[in-house]
Amino acid sequence: MRRIVATVILAASVAACGRPAAAPLHSPSPRLTTATPTPTPTPPPTPTPTPNLPAAGGIAVPAGFAAYVYARGLGTATAFAFGPDGRLYVVNSAGTLLVVPSPGASPQVLRGGLPVALGLAWRDTSLFVSVRGSVRAYQLNNGALTGGGAVVQGLPTGRHQNDWILPMPNGDYLLGLGSTCDVCSERDPRSAAVLRFHSDWSYAGVVVRGSRNPYGLALQATTGDAYVTINGQDNIGGQPADHLLRVTDGEDAGWPRCWPAYPDGSLHGNCAGVTPPVAVFTPHSSADGLAFYEATEFGSDYAENAFVTQWGANVGGPTGRRVERVVFSGSGGDEHGQVSDFATGFSHPLAITVAPDGGLLVGDYGTGQIIEIFRTS
Repeated sequence: MRRIVATVILAASVAACGRPAAAPLHSPSPRLTTATPTPTPTPPPTPTPTPNLPAAGGIAVPAGFAAYVYARGLGTATAFAFGPDGRLYVVNSAGTLLVVPSPGASPQVLRGGLPVALGLAWRDTSLFVSVRGSVRAYQLNNGALTGGGAVVQGLPTGRHQNDWILPMPNGDYLLGLGSTCDVCSERDPRSAAVLRFHSDWSYAGVVVRGSRNPYGLALQATTGDAYVTINGQDNIGGQPADHLLRVTDGEDAGWPRCWPAYPDGSLHGNCAGVTPPVAVFTPHSSADGLAFYEATEFGSDYAENAFVTQWGANVGGPTGRRVERVVFSGSGGDEHGQVSDFATGFSHPLAITVAPDGGLLVGDYGTGQIIEIFRTS
């Protein structure tokens, strides 16, 4: 069983398999060069001064890192992003839009009574919020939000709904839209898919199909490639793996006929034409939030690493409930992500982003807190 999104509900579950790469959303740069350069010693990062924030009790991080409480009182936070004014904007599953003015400050409610909200993204001074069945647009004017009308509506919903929004460098938007069921044949081709919209939010079609619940979307800035976290179906016992996929226009993630196994990512079922995963996560861990680390505070070892939040199983227990680090190697069809624990001790981590000061922000859906992780040595 997994969490669903409807009554105190959220999102989580998917599957995938492998085919020759279709044309990517843009021409990616190779991730690794063929020649092996002579290594040059790099100085250790200069740690950010310890912030004037309380320590986050119970959060375990690697040696040389520390966790602090960035904000409290956010409810079941599902996504957040920094606005052009430097403030952190947050949505939660209760349909509330909030803002945290500065680290340690109390959140302020900007809008309430929205449908279940699972994503938000900024482009210039426009804020787009993904709520159940639609996307709403707001404008930031002199520190206040105006508007709130739908730029997309009529999206199919059921067991899951529309999740995160990703603005692309060419002006388009990507939007994850989960399946209406655990396992079924969808009537609407937009269900269980990553969708593309033009800059004016006119519909541009399906980018990735067969993705049971494509929750987190993030851009790797150095390549311009988009990646998505996908949650596997519930009914195969200790399988399938949740997984990470590089977004390529026209690809098939395999659901419901094919799925990746844990821990090797091998494809099972009827997998002709299905794209294999870049990385796999523990089955039913609900791998959701996704962020690439493009700052310098963590040091060069963390450059271009991805961080993934695992909300955990909706039936309870210790599965998930952590932040995973993904280190990439290879490129194209040989790309591989090595997964390891980065931070544990959360109730249900979900939202994630990199702060302007280089800290990693993690929203704990289960406690209403935002935790910031810094490198301290």
